Amino acid sequence: MATSLLHLHSKNLSVVFKLGRIPEIIHWGNKITHIDEDLLLATERPISQARLDVDVPLSICPELGAGHFNAPGLEGHRNGKDFAPVFQLENHTVTDNSVTFALADRIAQLALTVTFTLDHDSDVLQQQLHIENIGDTPYQLDKLACTIPLPYHAKELMTFHGRWCQEFQTQRLGFEHGGFVQENRRGRTSHENFPGLFAGAKGFSEQSGQVWGFHLGWSGNHRLRADVRSDGRRFIQASELLLSGEMQLEPNATYTTPVLYSTFSAEGLNGISTRFHQFVRQQIVTFPNNKVRPVHLNTWEGIYFDHNPEYIMQMATEAAKIGVERFIIDDGWFIGRDGERTALGDWYLDENKYPNGLEPVIAHVNAQGMEFGLWVEPEMVSQDSRLFRQHPDWVLGVDGYQQPSGRWQYVLNLQHEDCFNYLFERLDDLLSRYDIGYLKWDMNRELVQPAHQDKAAVHGQTEALYRLLDTCALNTLTWKSSHVLPVVAASTLKFSSVPTASGRLTVTMPLSVRPFSAA
Repeated sequence: MATSLLHLHSKNLSVVFKLGRIPEIIHWGNKITHIDEDLLLATERPISQARLDVDVPLSICPELGAGHFNAPGLEGHRNGKDFAPVFQLENHTVTDNSVTFALADRIAQLALTVTFTLDHDSDVLQQQLHIENIGDTPYQLDKLACTIPLPYHAKELMTFHGRWCQEFQTQRLGFEHGGFVQENRRGRTSHENFPGLFAGAKGFSEQSGQVWGFHLGWSGNHRLRADVRSDGRRFIQASELLLSGEMQLEPNATYTTPVLYSTFSAEGLNGISTRFHQFVRQQIVTFPNNKVRPVHLNTWEGIYFDHNPEYIMQMATEAAKIGVERFIIDDGWFIGRDGERTALGDWYLDENKYPNGLEPVIAHVNAQGMEFGLWVEPEMVSQDSRLFRQHPDWVLGVDGYQQPSGRWQYVLNLQHEDCFNYLFERLDDLLSRYDIGYLKWDMNRELVQPAHQDKAAVHGQTEALYRLLDTCALNTLTWKSSHVLPVVAASTLKFSSVPTASGRLTVTMPLSVRPFSAA
C-alpha cells in the first residue's frame, strides 16, 4: 500500500505515524508545526550487510514473523500453529485527537486493533490494543503488549523497586545495549514492582533533560520491558503478564490490553509530573465539587481492635478540635474481629462492641462537622470465620493444594458468582444502613496459585474486582435515597485504595470508582 504520514498533536507534543503495511511511530516528542511529505525520504533506512534484504519497521506491534528479533508485540499460537503472524493495515479512522488502526492477518486468522489518543491539554498519550480470533479454532494468547519507540539519545532508564513500607525506591540504569525487564506475578500492583518507568537523555534530572514517562493502568500482573536493538533503535513495551493458559480465545472471542499512559517532557521529571498530574486530575480523579482534600483521622493506631463507642466519640470530639474533617473507623468493628487471625469476611456489625449500633457514633461524628468513613477488606477471608466455615470453596486457589496464608488471611475468588454477590450484598447493606461518606478499601496479601475452576485467573480476578467496584459505584444513588440521616449524600461516596498497605495503586482503580483517593 502507498506510504503516508499521520500527525496527532496536543498543546505541546506531536506523534507522527508512518503508514505502510503496518504503522510505525517516527516522532514522539516536541510539537511539530508543519510536516512536509518529503519527510518520508528521511525515514528510509539502509539495508544492513548480513541482515534480511528488507527493512524491518519498529512498528506499533513488532512482529517476529516480519523479522523483528527482539520482543514481539504479540505471542501466541493455535495448537502450535500461527505462532508468528504478519499483519496488514486494512484501514484507519481519525477522530479528533485519536486514531484507530485496523489490521489483520488472514492466514493466522487474527484481527488487531490499535488505538492512540493524545490528550490535548495534558499531552498524555494513551495506547491500547484489541485482538480478535477470527478463526474457527481456539487461539492461545500468551502476550499482547503496547509498544512505544524511543530516539537514539534516550540512553538512561529510571525504574522503581521496593517492599512494604519502602515503596518507590528508584534506580538508574544505562540503556545502551540489551535491555531491562520487570515482571510482576503477585496478583496486584505490589510494593515491589510499580508498573511504570522513565527513559531519557543521559543524566536527566528533576528540572532538565528530555524524558519519556510510562505507566500501565492495570491492577494485576504486568510486564515492563525496555529493549535496544542491534542497530540502536530502542523501545518500551508494557503488558499484562498472562500466566500459562490464562487467556485462550475461542472463535470470535477478544482480548483488550490495559491502557499504556505515556508522555514526554524536555524539562526533566518535573515536566512529566506536571503532565501526568494534570491528566489524572482532569480525566481520572473527578470530584463533584472543587474542594481541598479533607484531613483524615483513622482510628487504627489509636485503638486497634479495642472498640469502645464512648471512647471513639471522645476521639472524634478531640479530632474535630484540631481540624480533622474526615473520621474513619478502621479494622475491628465487625462481628468476632478481636485480633488479626479471625472474622475477615463476616461483614456484620459487632453488636457486643456497638450495642446501640453505629448510628450514634456516626451522628456524633457528623455533629462535629466531620464526614464518617469505614474500613473494609472485602477480598479477604479468615480461616476462623463464619464465611470460611460455610464456604471454603470460595477461597482463590487450586483444588488439592494447601493454600498458604498471608497475614493469617486468604483471598476470596471474586469470579465465583455467589461469592461476588455476597460481597456486594454486604457492602450494599452497610452503605444503605449507615451514613458512610468514605470507604477505606484495603487489600493485604499476594495471590498464590490464583485459579478459577483450576485454571490461572489473575486476569479474571482483577476484572471481577473492577466489576465489584463499578457495581458499588452505580448504586450510590440508591444508597443516597435510603439514608436515614443523609448528612453526607451517598452520591458523593468516596472510595480509597490503600497503596502503602495493599500495594495496589494504578490509574485504573479510580476509573472504576469516582470519586477516588489514595490513602
